[in-house]
Amino acid sequence: MAILKADKTTNLGGVTVNEYLLTKHNPNHIAMPSESMEGKIIGVTIHNTSDITTAKGTTPAEQYTRATVNGNMKDVRVHYYVDETCAWQNLPHELSGWHAADGDGNGNRRTIAIECIMSSAYNADDQKAEDNAARLAAALLKQYGLGIECLFTHTHWLNVRDGVKGDVDTLNTKRNPYKYCPAYILPHWAEFKAKVQAYLADDELYRVRKTWDDAKSQTGAFKSLDNAKKSCATGYSVFDEDGKAVHSNATEKTYARGTKVTLKDVTLYASSTAKTGVKRSGTFYLYDGKVVNGRMRITNSPNNCGNTPIGKYVTGWVEKKDI
Repeated sequence: MAILKADKTTNLGGVTVNEYLLTKHNPNHIAMPSESMEGKIIGVTIHNTSDITTAKGTTPAEQYTRATVNGNMKDVRVHYYVDETCAWQNLPHELSGWHAADGDGNGNRRTIAIECIMSSAYNADDQKAEDNAARLAAALLKQYGLGIECLFTHTHWLNVRDGVKGDVDTLNTKRNPYKYCPAYILPHWAEFKAKVQAYLADDELYRVRKTWDDAKSQTGAFKSLDNAKKSCATGYSVFDEDGKAVHSNATEKTYARGTKVTLKDVTLYASSTAKTGVKRSGTFYLYDGKVVNGRMRITNSPNNCGNTPIGKYVTGWVEKKDI
């Protein structure tokens, strides 16, 4: 089977995610889980699967996805395969997987599965794959409003299945005779968990760039979305941590000096940075058509436009979005 082409590529927690859902692509009619997880997700389950040699132009995560489509992964169905380069998503979040060996238990039926592709060598590629898995896990926990206590191992669900008692950390790490997984991460599970916690705790930054992929065009990174928007010049957009554009000035409308504007119950500010203002309605004119901190100056007569001193002719400032 030829190398797969993703339906779409996104960014989740700093990890490139290629979506190729088995619910849309199943030419070999492999068996599929059918249990809905919509509104039921309680966490993320981490697995390890062994690294493999890949052909030029592909990655281990793509090849595992291709092997699943071909039926070579038997009855294993996971949401994500992740390697040192990227992740491939195989299942939508609202559909359960087959990965925890707990039948109808919470592992299969209520957690998102991540297979991290590594080897026992724990070389640079392995460490990068593990880091990508940590970033992806943190992003998914954050997406569903879950904490670090909702990060599980495959072994956790085997211990639950077998009636082992203990807290989450005990069940995550206590060796189970059936399988010890994620085998390459469990020897340092505490460090991996701490890394996920660090990514989970990171404050989100909004980045101002021409495009998400054009990192060199970045003009700033802001914790405040409002500040990012104010700094967003024409031709730029504001992107969240996942690379999604949440604001764009790429095709934003521009206005000339003297443009007539009708305002209805719009806040009028004394300056471009004033925190409070008064509500005004009526017909006004753009003093100079310039945008400063997301605001524009207006005046009450077309004859005032561009005249100085500014304080004498400008009525006040309004948000550009209110024009």
